[in-house]
Amino acid sequence: MTARSVMSLVLVLALVDLALFPLLIVWLRRTRFTQLIRDEGPASHKPKAGTPTGGGLMLVLNIAGAVAAYLFLMGRRGLTGLDVATLVFVAVNLLSGFLDDWIKELKHRNDGLLGYQKLLMQTVAAGLFFYLAYPSIVPTLRLASGGVLFAGWAFYVVAMLYAVGMVNAFNLTDGLDGLLAKTSLPAFAVAGAASLLHPSGLAGILPLAAVAFVISFLWFNGPKASVFMGDTGSLALGSIFIAWAFASGNQVSSILLGGLFLGEAISVMIQVVVFKASGRRKRVFLMAPIHHHFEKLGWTEPTIVDRFFVVSILFVIAGALTMTWR
Repeated sequence: MTARSVMSLVLVLALVDLALFPLLIVWLRRTRFTQLIRDEGPASHKPKAGTPTGGGLMLVLNIAGAVAAYLFLMGRRGLTGLDVATLVFVAVNLLSGFLDDWIKELKHRNDGLLGYQKLLMQTVAAGLFFYLAYPSIVPTLRLASGGVLFAGWAFYVVAMLYAVGMVNAFNLTDGLDGLLAKTSLPAFAVAGAASLLHPSGLAGILPLAAVAFVISFLWFNGPKASVFMGDTGSLALGSIFIAWAFASGNQVSSILLGGLFLGEAISVMIQVVVFKASGRRKRVFLMAPIHHHFEKLGWTEPTIVDRFFVVSILFVIAGALTMTWR
């Protein structure tokens, strides 16, 4: 794909999303597909109860558009094994996110799928991805110097843990109006641009679909949000990022590109470990993930989102620099 076709694809998808989002919001509201707020969450979130959620469903349209553009512009008659692996990985995570959102609405509770159920579906998705992607994704992780870091079964163990962890990191970041959409935009923009220089099949095109989605989503998700993406969107975005990272061979660089999301996930792990180890008496953060810690300190949502956006850009610049070393 050329730079012109890439920009055209993003523009068309973004405009279509902007036109259809109001219809999706109306449908979500009519079906009472709305947000529930945790009692233990920040008090400032209480007014958000009843806001339509599940806006990530728009990604289905974007993914379909990206697949159609990929097949047409690349002159392909079918998908490669790596392309199929990418679609399965994203689809399973999107489906698990939708089920989670749907169960919350069906049972009118803030917890949808049980923790082990989510983890099982995400692990199955990652396993299918690496199984179907072989041998396009060689089970060897090399450093920029050429040295082998992991290979064979060790690669798959680490890769599976990283894939599931990063997908959940995207999910954990989706806690404030515009936070995930705004902070993920730089990472997906770099992933899409990198795919122009080093094509990686459909996995290199889907970040463009993600860019179009988050741009249009921000129009309706900025304070005060008219719609939330829900787990449907956050898990799908995380899986698109991971699929690109492994398909393009940028696994190591993706650690920096997604540094902000990993930071959110690490803050939760630290909080849980310290809390349990201290007999439920001590906490490192006022609340986790860490964006809620800053809320408790008195930062406003727009301030947190803007500053996290800056941090994300810095991480992405650092990650892009490591990509040039390859």
